[in-house]
Amino acid sequence: MQRLALLSLLLGSDAQAQKTISIGNQAGGTLAWVLFAIDRYGIGQELGLKVNTTTYASKDATRVALRSGAAQIVVDDFIEVSLLRQKGFPVSAVYPFSLLTGGVIVPEGAGIQSVADLKGKTLGATSLTDKTLLLLRAYTRAKIGFDVQDASKVVAVSSPLMEQFMQRGEIQAGIPFWHHAARMVSGGKYRQVISSGELLRGLGLPQNVPQLYIVARNDTDPEALRLFLKAVSLAQQKMKTDDAFWPAMLDANLYALPDRTQLPALRTQWAAGLPKGWSVSDLNATLLLTRKLIQVAGPDVVGLSRLDTRAFNTTYRP
Repeated sequence: MQRLALLSLLLGSDAQAQKTISIGNQAGGTLAWVLFAIDRYGIGQELGLKVNTTTYASKDATRVALRSGAAQIVVDDFIEVSLLRQKGFPVSAVYPFSLLTGGVIVPEGAGIQSVADLKGKTLGATSLTDKTLLLLRAYTRAKIGFDVQDASKVVAVSSPLMEQFMQRGEIQAGIPFWHHAARMVSGGKYRQVISSGELLRGLGLPQNVPQLYIVARNDTDPEALRLFLKAVSLAQQKMKTDDAFWPAMLDANLYALPDRTQLPALRTQWAAGLPKGWSVSDLNATLLLTRKLIQVAGPDVVGLSRLDTRAFNTTYRP
């Protein structure tokens, strides 16, 4: 009886020690890959953290879940977290999730050798507020003497359809999402004219500028949040080195890749977008980028007139 009582006491202690956190996952987002890795490798169990995940159909739905408290953590961009704070929602960006990556893609045989050659061409972008497009506009104004928005025809094209539009010659260049860009270039029929990193460098900005952040409600248990950041870091390290993970991720229907020969390129580009750390200097880089975007496109296009640095918390470490 004494042993049974002791065992019950120990089990009760373990249950109390375990932390729980609720994640709002956007369907089709790469956070799903990391959550899959956390579960696959048993990282949550190892850290004493129970990760409850709810998948939502859209980014807007994840934002509603965060605001209502249905989710304690989501992944969102640096503009949105500042807007949420301005609207009075108690949330903070606590750690970078992905850097600004991607670039301008053209068909291999296109007569576009540099950004200057985009003048007079039709350029496809996922939206007129796409961060890389705004960055390209700032770059062409500063370095070449024209705003690509005015000197070219910029049209909104969904990232999956961009390749088809280029094949038909309806657009001559595109700014697809980073994973579509990696797939297109790896096939040999397309090439990258300029990367986001080169655009940033040309504007005198650091190349490692975070675009997506792990955003948490301020009432989240600090220890549970710290454990989750640790779980994300451990999962990403394993994802970088485990060859078996990537086919398993595809088999779990977390990403549609009809041609699996493109998987190495997808994997390499994903790793290139991982943040290198989190400090005040990284936040300052995001602030400088936001100012550049507002200068070139205006606050109405960017979505805000200034970045609220109080919406960012640099104290958490994995």
